[in-house]
Amino acid sequence: MQISKMHASGNDFCIVDYIPKTDYKSLALKICNRKTGVGADGLIVVKKDPRLEMLFYNMDGSTSSMNSNALRCFVRYSLDNNYFKGNKIEVLTGAGLILVEIENMNPFECKISLDKPIINNQMIHATDMINSFGRVIDIEGIRVTIYSLFIGSIQTVILVNSFDDEIINYAEKIHNHKLWAKKTSVNFVIVKNKNEIDVKTYEKGVGFTYACGDGCAASAIVTNKLNLTKDKVRCNLELGYLDVLITKRGYVYLTGPAKKIFTCNYEEEE
Repeated sequence: MQISKMHASGNDFCIVDYIPKTDYKSLALKICNRKTGVGADGLIVVKKDPRLEMLFYNMDGSTSSMNSNALRCFVRYSLDNNYFKGNKIEVLTGAGLILVEIENMNPFECKISLDKPIINNQMIHATDMINSFGRVIDIEGIRVTIYSLFIGSIQTVILVNSFDDEIINYAEKIHNHKLWAKKTSVNFVIVKNKNEIDVKTYEKGVGFTYACGDGCAASAIVTNKLNLTKDKVRCNLELGYLDVLITKRGYVYLTGPAKKIFTCNYEEEE
């Protein structure tokens, strides 16, 4: 099996072409393991028939309906392999059809249309009916305000003054909190100014990661709704950046890079 490895602002993925009857959950667990496999935050599977479709598996074998960083790598891989031509492509994902536009080839950057965020308890699979956008919860005796929404995946945003803030130590407990029946990714955000935020994400199925596209989008949406940032904001990440644009009608666009690391042949020893 041929595997390509790519990363989007440090969020790394293994990419394979679809092979029928393959147990991709098991494959993700094997090849994403950083000790005994190739090592990655997730596995991207590229289906080409009848249209380009992205299947996505986290490193723990769980599935996600959508992953924005993975989608940028999917598009770069598909373009490099001549699976489509031109600078626009609609990709089928677990969150539906998503339009991707190539903004630049050198360095490669593309823009993803994420649609509008959904802010209601049903979409985040909340276990009660209390509004979870601006809600205060208790984590190990610390009262923290959370902003939860759905933007292709379930995301929760917490504003902090520093990434040394104590609450960040409880990211896993927040992720597993009984409030979310299907868990949530957790984004810690520092507002630098009206045009710039720093983001650190504990991603569902991964843990702390260098970048999370949906998490950056959620972070920009929350800070914009709180009038802390403008409609266009740069999200600074440990190994890169992502730009988020929120239109007047509430649609969200995410722009960022995708880089190829290597391609290899993978053959597992018995």
